[in-house]
Amino acid sequence: MTLRSVAPLARTLFIFEAAARTGSFSAAAREFNVTQPSVSRSVGQLEDRLGVRLFQRTPTGVTLTPEGDEIFAVLRDSLEAIDRTVDAVRQRVAKTRVTLSFSSSFATHWLVPRLRAFKVAFPNVELRLDLVQGMLGQPPSDVDIATRVVEADDPRYHIWPFAPEIIMPVCSPAYLAERGPLDADPHRHVFLNLNDEHKAHWNRLLNPRERLEGIGTWDLFSDYSVALQAAQNGEGIALGWVSVVSRALCEGLLVRACASEICTGRWHSLIAPKTRPLQPVVPAICEWLVAVMRDDLKRINVEPAL
Repeated sequence: MTLRSVAPLARTLFIFEAAARTGSFSAAAREFNVTQPSVSRSVGQLEDRLGVRLFQRTPTGVTLTPEGDEIFAVLRDSLEAIDRTVDAVRQRVAKTRVTLSFSSSFATHWLVPRLRAFKVAFPNVELRLDLVQGMLGQPPSDVDIATRVVEADDPRYHIWPFAPEIIMPVCSPAYLAERGPLDADPHRHVFLNLNDEHKAHWNRLLNPRERLEGIGTWDLFSDYSVALQAAQNGEGIALGWVSVVSRALCEGLLVRACASEICTGRWHSLIAPKTRPLQPVVPAICEWLVAVMRDDLKRINVEPAL
């Protein structure tokens, strides 16, 4: 059977299905934008081809014969199966837009280097990045996933604990080889600082007997992502939040400048606002991100504990 011979049969089958479903040649004619006699001729051609009577024609209308009813049931089930298959294919290939509210430093140093792996895992997801400073504050209303520091039982969000808030001094391997560990002689080092909050963390890490301004050289940055990039380039030591620097530590782009660290007891979490419908792919994305971070923490010997 060739495609040329199948095409007329397919049309007559569709016309037959419409007539059987509606119980009317006239209704089938309206669906196909043809005349009622045209539908009658098509059904007659199909009956001749199949060698069976499909309809009983009466003065008040048409009814299916037992043979027609049997063929209609198979045809109806087949069309419904085709519809389900088409819907499944459409859903599989359809692009889903997911909006992320991440800190610029996290996006730059952790997520962007992993976009290729993300695309392999989620080939039909299109990302929109809404970058913010830090991990505090309520995300915008159009965000699907955000990284924030929230309480574990915050009723406003779906929550996936992501990484403990651990802060450690980090630098490039070349800088460490040249200047030595931070705790050996802090005066030898260049500190890549962001603001007064960072200085408070430095104060805890160094525990100085003199003012911080008297220790080493202090370069001031207004963007944390740039400060980390400067540390990676060998310009000095920056504070590294483990949720941001874990990838660079795993790959040896950054190393710890000393063994000291600050564990705040807080967690950075992935959150999805409950005020926004939860897209079906969002939990899978969050679980993927959590699994990647968990692998990072294992590789750098950080044991997260809720």
